[in-house]
Amino acid sequence: MAIEYLDGIRLYRGVSAGLQKVMSRREYLNKINVFPVPDGDTGTNMAHTLATIERNIRDKVTTQIQKVSQMIADSALDGARGNSGAIFAQFFVGLSEGITQKEKISPDEFVVAAKQASDSSYEALMQPREGTMLTVIRVWSQTVERVSKNCNDFKLILAEALEKAKIALAETPKQLAVLAKAGVVDAGAQGFVDFLEGIQSYIDTGEIPLYENVIVLEKDEAQNVELQDEFQYCTECVMEGTDLNRIAIKEAIQDKGGSIVIAGGKNKVKIHIHTNNPKEFFDTCRKFGEVLDEKADDMLKQQKDSHTKHGKIAIVVDSACDLPQNLIDDLGLHVVPVRLNFGDDHYIDKVTMTSEEFWKEFERNPNHPKTSQPTPGDFRRQYQFLEEHYESVVSLHLPLKLSGTVQSANAVSKEFKKMNLNIFESNNGSVGLGLIAKKVAESANDGKNIDEVLQIAKRAIGETKNYVYLDDLKYVVRGGRLPAKKKKILNILHLSPILSFSADGLKPVGFLIDKKNKRNNFLKRMLKKVTSSKFKIGIAHGNLPNEIDSIAKLFIDKVGKENVVVTDLGPALGAHGGPGAMAIAIQPF
Repeated sequence: MAIEYLDGIRLYRGVSAGLQKVMSRREYLNKINVFPVPDGDTGTNMAHTLATIERNIRDKVTTQIQKVSQMIADSALDGARGNSGAIFAQFFVGLSEGITQKEKISPDEFVVAAKQASDSSYEALMQPREGTMLTVIRVWSQTVERVSKNCNDFKLILAEALEKAKIALAETPKQLAVLAKAGVVDAGAQGFVDFLEGIQSYIDTGEIPLYENVIVLEKDEAQNVELQDEFQYCTECVMEGTDLNRIAIKEAIQDKGGSIVIAGGKNKVKIHIHTNNPKEFFDTCRKFGEVLDEKADDMLKQQKDSHTKHGKIAIVVDSACDLPQNLIDDLGLHVVPVRLNFGDDHYIDKVTMTSEEFWKEFERNPNHPKTSQPTPGDFRRQYQFLEEHYESVVSLHLPLKLSGTVQSANAVSKEFKKMNLNIFESNNGSVGLGLIAKKVAESANDGKNIDEVLQIAKRAIGETKNYVYLDDLKYVVRGGRLPAKKKKILNILHLSPILSFSADGLKPVGFLIDKKNKRNNFLKRMLKKVTSSKFKIGIAHGNLPNEIDSIAKLFIDKVGKENVVVTDLGPALGAHGGPGAMAIAIQPF
């Protein structure tokens, strides 16, 4: 039976069927991902973009195709991730713009929407390249237009367009040398063809299979891959405003990086860019509208995970874990960033604002800094990537009494059935969490199995003690952790608390009395706890560049330089501790 019209329900079911096929191919698409950067996440990004559509609209579908197409476009923008996801989102935006205010459309009317989808996809890119997803979209659209001139059956029109899209896909290595060298087709283009195949399968069978039941046996993956190091961060944000000028936005950001995609319409856009300076990019975007949902993923690390040998176990922390960056890199830790703001200025911890920059801003800005935990979406994005490259994950975070970070991680944990995901409250923070993560990562990197690593994690959590010194209580009051009345009483008595982390949060475990020699007294107490040379020591300081070497030497003399880690106190604790604050972690070995 011929299909002579599309309405909202048919459009939604087709997109849902396409989603299931892409989901079934996610791992394969990641393996053949080499352009524009071989970071191994094209399949994950496309699947996430499409899954957001399904999640957002499945209970809102009507027969009105224009309304459904608009919901699809809006949801795709919300969920767009990565280069391929942003292009896919713009495809749906263009498709929606090409559909008139009708309940259903004919093949002739669909031609207009398909062409608009293709044109919009090209317009979204600063430098469109043939041999990519764009080429396949264009060939598909042109075929829809050509076949529709003599055919009024969507089934036949889309079947022919799919076949031509497959041919265009096979030709992509001839158009991009990087694909030919790697022996693969373009991953984004393959994903779009998979999407079309899912739709065609639904048209032919009337069934939408669940992706968990679809098995893909292809073994092809990219060979001879050259890692790209021109830009470090895959950076994205959503912009909202009134009558956003996409051309002006393009001109303003064109020198901020590469692989620029601007998807959306006049009131909302999703911007994707590869850059070395996410902060500069976000600041430029703020000149045109409100900036939301900022993210910056480290592509250098993703490429390393995707195309170099590594162990089977990944260690995840949030950026409340304070360690020197070179040690984080050497250990291979995966960091989910905390968000922070000074008034209306928003930052991604240790990405768009370093710890050094944080302390400068702390001194300069009249607004007291505030931090917020990573969202479930932040953890979903991290875990989705790791699921494709590791068998197990150990995720270590602040105690629940201090932060909802563990809650955010647990909120998405059930989605990951293929890997062994283990989420822990570290009962610690700052450099204490850092020492725990260091010990766990070293055990994983030494080749220990997951059961052994989990036992080491549990033992490290129980044994690592972290003590916090506050130079001035006014900052902990501003941060809302201490009532002003209690501060007044402590000041009258010349008392200052020594705080320590536990499952109950950050609690006083003692007091310092002598105001003039307060820091020295704190250090003396800490040194007494180091009863032998068999300890690891972590020291995190709040902007003490002139004093920290002499402080560190006190502990180096007791345990040796190789057993002492010195780092900046990050915003997660620094926002409450203020300048001069210090955390000292003690871990036996």
